[in-house]
Amino acid sequence: MKLPAIHQIADGYGQAKISDVGQFELRLFRQFGEEPLILQLTAAFPLVRRASGRAAILFRLLRYSRRYPEVASLAIAALSDRAYLVREQAYSMLAYSLRQDALPSLRALGTHSDAKTRADALAAADAISQQNHHYYVDRAHTGTTLWQVG
Repeated sequence: MKLPAIHQIADGYGQAKISDVGQFELRLFRQFGEEPLILQLTAAFPLVRRASGRAAILFRLLRYSRRYPEVASLAIAALSDRAYLVREQAYSMLAYSLRQDALPSLRALGTHSDAKTRADALAAADAISQQNHHYYVDRAHTGTTLWQVG
């Protein structure tokens, strides 16, 4: 079965209504599955005009950030997105990936003008440094909060 063109995926994720994006995803993944579309999703990401669509792509790819270097690279690129929602997804992807090569990019955000951005970037860097993705959500390292990625 031939995979959809990158511009078709970008158009689907670029719709104004988030419910339309959800319907698009439902049809897309029902027909092709998720994993066969990873490279198409990463290629379509920069073409999606709406932040909600870019964030939806990152959310969908989170579980693959450890196994696919392309996904982690996309998350690093998304750290400079103008929309906080997109950056937030990128932080979580990188925290889950535990990739050491993301540390310089995350630590550079420690001087960002937005306090939430600084806190999230440093929490992701901490999780990677400690090689424990749970620390992204358990920022006090209590051991009582676990983050399971499906």
